[in-house]
Amino acid sequence: MWKSTKSKPATDSNSEDARVGFNAGLDPASDHYAVVVVDRILKAAVNAKATDVHFELSRTETLLHWRVDGTLVDLGSVPNGRTTSILNRIKALARLVTYRSDIPQEGRLTLPEYQLEARVGTLPTLHGERAVVRLATGQKKRLKLQELGLDDETLTRVTAAIGAASGVIMICGPAGAGKTTTAYACLGELAFQSTAPRSLVTLEDPIEIEFPGIAQSQINPAVGYDWASGLKALLRQDPEVMFVGEIRDATTAAVVFEAAMTGQLVITTMHARSAADALRRLLDMRIPPHHLLSGLNLLLCQRLLKATCDCQTPRVENQESAASCTDCGGSGYTGRFLLAESFPRIEMELARAIMADADSRQLEMLARAAGMESLAEQATEAVSQQRTTITEFRRHFTS
Repeated sequence: MWKSTKSKPATDSNSEDARVGFNAGLDPASDHYAVVVVDRILKAAVNAKATDVHFELSRTETLLHWRVDGTLVDLGSVPNGRTTSILNRIKALARLVTYRSDIPQEGRLTLPEYQLEARVGTLPTLHGERAVVRLATGQKKRLKLQELGLDDETLTRVTAAIGAASGVIMICGPAGAGKTTTAYACLGELAFQSTAPRSLVTLEDPIEIEFPGIAQSQINPAVGYDWASGLKALLRQDPEVMFVGEIRDATTAAVVFEAAMTGQLVITTMHARSAADALRRLLDMRIPPHHLLSGLNLLLCQRLLKATCDCQTPRVENQESAASCTDCGGSGYTGRFLLAESFPRIEMELARAIMADADSRQLEMLARAAGMESLAEQATEAVSQQRTTITEFRRHFTS
């Protein structure tokens, strides 16, 4: 279900056509130049199913990139407006301060025709500013657990974990691995399919999907509402289930596990390359080992790998037609699929290793001995089945 619906993506072979269209027929000196260019770029990005659009100001041009299926695509550049600024147009749409280019800013813009919102972040650079429009937020729809692509054993473990009265469900992986999507699928299961109502409260940065029946709160450091104060407030809301958007520091980790030990079910995410690395990070954050042994219901680490297009299968004899495939635009990939490793139940040798402060390599070896199929092993199998390529494997699993 992670595979995107088939449409011609913006690969290097057709990016020339895309960028020509962005400013075709426009005079950079006209007052409406930036308005039209930005509108065309954002509409094209949505149609290409891009998750991020990058605008970077140079001396005379605005450099353009967007990310599709995890890959950054160079779209070339468009001339800067002489009377109107492309970067300022984006800032205006996101309700940012247009006359400040010396400070980072964050905001949101709305594309009503697509019924979505996008996050915008700006950064001062040598020649002006850089802006990234994050479309992934608005384009996500709530997936059900059964639609994520988890194998049967992992799906069973996740379902059991969210059915528990207390404990921590931790979903980890690098940036862009779909952690929030999986967490939201868990929340959706609790919000819409639970027979007994439970008090669900979240703390997020940002809120990516609105859930009816869930009290969602977004931190706002500008007014002093940060993670620390938000977590304290969250615990006063009589929650039975909490979603804490991300564990970023030892303080947040401590509160999450303390809440789990006092009767709440907590769903959270963490940046980590593997389940063993995430566990090691928690130990480094001084989470007591006995809290991990008794409070960690589920530790999941995941990746999204690009899926091989049908045009790359052996039955395609005409390589010229494969190169001009309208499904993948000649890239050889269409969409992505999910891989997930589920850390085994912490007991016996694993429990002793944690108490002995084992490193992540030791934890990984013991987890595999206890039956965990690592992400690298799953990816190797996917390559052998031609679901993805050795190039994609190396991108994710070689340093």
